[in-house]
Amino acid sequence: MASDASSAPKAFVTVLHVSAVAVGLAFLSFGVHTWFGGDLPVADPLRRALVGVLAVVYLARLLVTQYVMVKRPFPWDEALAVGPWVAILQLTMAWFGATTEAPVDWVVWAGVGLYVLGSWLNTWSEEQRRRFKKDPAHRGVLFTGGLFSLVIHPNYLGDVLLFTGFAMVAGGWWPLLAPVIMAAMFAFMHIPRLDAHLEDHYGDAFRAYARRTRRFIPGVW
Repeated sequence: MASDASSAPKAFVTVLHVSAVAVGLAFLSFGVHTWFGGDLPVADPLRRALVGVLAVVYLARLLVTQYVMVKRPFPWDEALAVGPWVAILQLTMAWFGATTEAPVDWVVWAGVGLYVLGSWLNTWSEEQRRRFKKDPAHRGVLFTGGLFSLVIHPNYLGDVLLFTGFAMVAGGWWPLLAPVIMAAMFAFMHIPRLDAHLEDHYGDAFRAYARRTRRFIPGVW
């Protein structure tokens, strides 16, 4: 039943995200010239290609996470928050990735490395949890192993790292606002709300886990 109720919100996010990536890829490929008549600077072809690849990889990961890994209900209020936000992020990275004239240097390649690390943290943590929850013997048991032994929310940390890397590849300072805003939203909104839910659901098991484990950044907080 939850899956049926989630199908329309998931479809909304999928259509919005696919549309944003399609527009972004078109802009990266030819849009700067044909849509703006040469009035904008044009980025190095390698930068534009890298941003396009990262956009498609993120789209693929989002779809796998949404339809394969995460089985919880996905309500409309969450879809209406996630869908437009992700679309804006994709379009922002495409804009700067297509118009930043700076050379492709070590900053860009460091960004690729951060993107890969963040993607791995996010996807592998979700896969570890999925495998744990798949075992009927673990029904109702809080998962605290794997990457979740380092921080309570490794998937959130992964998102911030990958979008920091994405912004570095796109170029300019404005894209870096995306991971800053994302980190603030996680720290002040999503993490407190989710922790309250987990404490309510798992009780003493979560409280003991939270006492020994950082929430977001290993060794810091």
